[in-house]
Amino acid sequence: MNRPLPTEPLDRHINQNCVPPGPRKLAQFKEALMLRDTPALYAQEDKEEEAFVYVKVFDPCGSWTWFITEWDGEDQAFGLVRGHCDELGYFSLAELASVQGVMGIGLEIDVHFLPQTLGDVKRRGNGL
Repeated sequence: MNRPLPTEPLDRHINQNCVPPGPRKLAQFKEALMLRDTPALYAQEDKEEEAFVYVKVFDPCGSWTWFITEWDGEDQAFGLVRGHCDELGYFSLAELASVQGVMGIGLEIDVHFLPQTLGDVKRRGNGL
């Protein structure tokens, strides 16, 4: 997998204003993953810290963040989940899209996040 990494932020492509949790938010998560050309599950399995994170989803009213490295093209994604601790694992995009959050606005895509290695995300803390 030697394709060039995207260098353009997603803010010109995704407008999250007034998009409530649910199907429209799920569609935006999938659009972000498609725009980033996120690889299939297991495509980066042996890369460890050199695996690339393509999309960052976060709780704007909390401390949870999902750094997505791979996606099955439907609902399942894999990446680093940062909450009470850091953990690599699989998660459902539909479940993330349905999270209401404290203020009811749900989770958001960090449209300014640019792809970087998992090691860089871990060293920088928040991926910025």
